[in-house]
Amino acid sequence: MQFTPQTIKRTLTLVFIVMLMDVVGLSLLFPVAPYIVKQYSNAALMVTMLSVIYAGAQFFAAPALGKISDRLGRRTVLLISVFGSAVGYFIFGFGGALWILFLSRLIDGITGGNMSTAMATIADVSKPEDRPKNFVLVGMAYGLGFILGPALGGALGQLSLDAPIFAAGVISLIEVTLIYFMLPETLAKERRETQPLQARDFNPFVSIGDMFRKPGLGQLLIVYALFNLGFDGVNSIAGVFISRKFTAEPWHLGALFVLSGIALAMVQAAFTPKLVKKFGAKSVLLSGLLGNAIGGLLIASVPALWMLFPVYFVSASFTGFIWAPASALITNRVSEREQGQLAGVNAALGGLMSALGPLWSGLAYDHIMSGSPYWISAIIIGLACLLLIQVKVTVQANQQISIQPSADQS
Repeated sequence: MQFTPQTIKRTLTLVFIVMLMDVVGLSLLFPVAPYIVKQYSNAALMVTMLSVIYAGAQFFAAPALGKISDRLGRRTVLLISVFGSAVGYFIFGFGGALWILFLSRLIDGITGGNMSTAMATIADVSKPEDRPKNFVLVGMAYGLGFILGPALGGALGQLSLDAPIFAAGVISLIEVTLIYFMLPETLAKERRETQPLQARDFNPFVSIGDMFRKPGLGQLLIVYALFNLGFDGVNSIAGVFISRKFTAEPWHLGALFVLSGIALAMVQAAFTPKLVKKFGAKSVLLSGLLGNAIGGLLIASVPALWMLFPVYFVSASFTGFIWAPASALITNRVSEREQGQLAGVNAALGGLMSALGPLWSGLAYDHIMSGSPYWISAIIIGLACLLLIQVKVTVQANQQISIQPSADQS
């Protein structure tokens, strides 16, 4: 299928809007989730279990959803995924017991192919040399979403703790409408996988193994997974850490997330594409990882609430150097027929790390010390930096990224 420049632009614009709404819906929960869970339990681990359950379900479901999208198309899977999110949010909003909150996150995780399928859609309409530029949309969606979502969540949370949750459900239903009526199918029938689904396709370990056997790709997936392990760990505990250490209110948390979103959006839009073109995706990714690790250490160390605001801004700015370069490096290693499978595997690994990250950070917070998750995260992301240094990357003149296996893989 040949896409005209107008079709590509329209599709990318709509996918960006869908991703933005998805992040807004998700981040609406950030300022109020710790306070909702506190109605049923005072344990920090119970707050992080919301992320653990969602991510664990996503780990088992995402590879299958990715393979289904390679066969049925992206649009169908996006509709299922976003509608599942809406159902999960409404169940969370009605609540009534801790197990109901966990059930809502389980439903959302099982259908959680929103962002990964959107990324496969971007890959469908992008030439390999254009992917670093187009994947910036992912980071921009996260950046703007983390501005709008926490701001709206913090404001609605002042009225009612449940209001942001129901707002997230409504946003997901609007997404379903946009996808159904406006998003074209980007995976042509002749480019779809023709082999029927088998039982092994629903085993996430098989799909992950298939991707890890591709030269150079396994190392990059581990780097990205380690980043998610550290990043999701500290993010899941941030609300508890800040609210308890500084006696912060929901609007304080919302303001911090808004500031982070501004930094992410600014960096993604203004700096990341230019820096990738000048220095290469690997160098930009490495600087982002290092900056994120150092930023976490500073967050754990500041003695006053007001100091968190400049530290959060700088840390989020470095995080803006991670998503687009990593996504471009990874997606250029597979064929068009495997983009959905790769997106599913990436989402599964991200889900697994998002389950393990909140789990270890909640335990560390409860049983070591409140700032320990940030120190542990810095060590984990430092390991990702060491592994990334070993990856051999050549950036051609046309900015198409090719990856050569390092010595231990050849």
